[in-house]
Amino acid sequence: MYKIFGFKPDWRFGRVAEVEFSIPRGGSYAYLVGNFNAFNEGSFRMMQKGKRWIIRLELPEGTWYYGFSVDGEFLPDPENQERETYRRLSYKFERKVSVARIIGKGEFFHRPSATYLYSFAGRTHVIFRSLRGKVSRAVLRAGNREIVMRPKTHDDIFEYFEAVLPGKGSIEYSFLVESEGETIEYGPFDAEPYRSETPEWVFGRVFYQIMPDRFEKGMSGTPRGEALRSEEFHRGDLAGIMERLDHIEGLGVNALYLTPVFESMTYHRYDVTDYFMVDRKLGGGVVFRELVRELKKRDIKLILDGVFHHTSFFHPYFQDVIGKGGESKYREFYRITGFPVISQEFLNTLKSEEPWPKKYRKLKEMEWNYESFYSVWMMPRLNHDTPEVWRFITEVMKYWLEKGADGWRLDVAHGVPPELWRGIRKAMPRNAYLVGEVMDDARLWLFEKFHGTMNYPLYELILRFFVEGSMDAGDFLNGLELLSAYYGPAEYTMYNFLDNHDTERFIDLVGDKNRYLCALAFLMTYKGIPSIFYGDEVGLRGTRSSGLDSGRTPMVWDEKLWDWEILKTTKALIRLRRASRALQVGEFRPISFKDGLLLYERVHGSESVFIGINYSGERRAVEVPERYIPEGRAKVELAPWSFLVLEG
Repeated sequence: MYKIFGFKPDWRFGRVAEVEFSIPRGGSYAYLVGNFNAFNEGSFRMMQKGKRWIIRLELPEGTWYYGFSVDGEFLPDPENQERETYRRLSYKFERKVSVARIIGKGEFFHRPSATYLYSFAGRTHVIFRSLRGKVSRAVLRAGNREIVMRPKTHDDIFEYFEAVLPGKGSIEYSFLVESEGETIEYGPFDAEPYRSETPEWVFGRVFYQIMPDRFEKGMSGTPRGEALRSEEFHRGDLAGIMERLDHIEGLGVNALYLTPVFESMTYHRYDVTDYFMVDRKLGGGVVFRELVRELKKRDIKLILDGVFHHTSFFHPYFQDVIGKGGESKYREFYRITGFPVISQEFLNTLKSEEPWPKKYRKLKEMEWNYESFYSVWMMPRLNHDTPEVWRFITEVMKYWLEKGADGWRLDVAHGVPPELWRGIRKAMPRNAYLVGEVMDDARLWLFEKFHGTMNYPLYELILRFFVEGSMDAGDFLNGLELLSAYYGPAEYTMYNFLDNHDTERFIDLVGDKNRYLCALAFLMTYKGIPSIFYGDEVGLRGTRSSGLDSGRTPMVWDEKLWDWEILKTTKALIRLRRASRALQVGEFRPISFKDGLLLYERVHGSESVFIGINYSGERRAVEVPERYIPEGRAKVELAPWSFLVLEG
């Protein structure tokens, strides 16, 4: 069940509720899971209280979807009969889950806070919220000005209105609200708008993501290692990345995100055995230092992938637990459920001479006494309640920042308690960009935890509009604006993508080059930090599978196999993005989102960009504002599945 124990002011979301979730006790451990952590174990571990598992969270108002995971098995709330099928294309989730509706008192709401009153790029955004259907018109009164607020967006409970003012200083203001035939004054307020603390360098960057094993081999005689399961090392390395820096720089990208580079037994390296060593199969520390030096010469920023939800089974700390059991000094470092952590049969199979793929299959069917990432025996979960784990994570992250990295992308961030990330953030240098992998609603992970997260909610909208077609242009716009209302200024520092190492290639999903380029044009002209996954720029296709490996195709360097139209368009869009402050930090102004035609502007001061995307099979006439056409207002024909970008 869930119970609301009251509401209180909140500097991020205006007001939050203290919500208690509980379930009758059973099993050896339990987690609260929901769309606030992508239904992932690890972050919200429940405590025993009498005959129940229990946990309290502070949640923003609205509708939340949740359930429980007991000993790794998902359960909807048996004491809450309100359930819905919750479906997310972005991380392939579909399940009947429980629903929590959290609504405070009052038909109207505003409180100066990070998402209701914030300054960004020299302007101030003011948000007003009402229950749906209660407000016909809202006016912001600031000094001697009265500004009609734009109906911005709505969810199933609330409507949001927005006004944008020039300037960034403190303001006195109130709202004139027309509701059911009456005009009500709501306020007054006198406040200093919230300002983002993101490193300034981030806004001018376009990222290029590389999985090193799949990119390019630059060294001969690099140790191959033994592949687990049926995985194969393609033997890409850091020297290979260095050899292709001219290609990378030539695209116009100026930031790299590398998937894990640390010692590991798999090609993807999300099972780390030594966090202080660059994998010898990638060239080791010497080549890493050379890569860092070369990137700094070219002013290309570097963020590394930090895996701190779990370690490898073969990490020395976990091996110590296996060998010494309850006497190990690392017994509290992991989530151990009993000793010994593995059986003698498990150990004998592990040490056998059988080929790894066969051993792996056998081990997968056995039992073990520790929590792990998605019940994979190779990835034991860290105990994030232990101060030693906090210190370890902090030490690793600082170490590599001192070695030349400019930030971190944190793996399975939604599976780690948010208070840990809050502490980590405080310990990091202010100019380090921190991005969390949060695959659903990111509100609990922003502001004082991460500068941004991998923007899976935006990816979800992109999939539903550009790929599945289950969402029309109007609903797509409402979804975009809803994310803006939820995230406020943090939306500008989200890490945006069309695909990555955990998804299928976007060009495979849309199945058409022109449709892919329309989506790419949107990505490069929308709010947030855009990224390209290696190979996207030349039309690289994925495998036929729909699993995690589907997008991890080795890079193709035979230029005869490249799609040169995609490459040319990608370069042009990146060049435009990097040259335009309006695209980097400008206000988003929708003009028309209807019948597959997306028309909007990005505006920053006197600089503006007009974008038209015709995502339909018919030619469309687009009326272009006069400042983009020297000779005055004009209509431009957009071919099916095409786009137009004009600078004002």
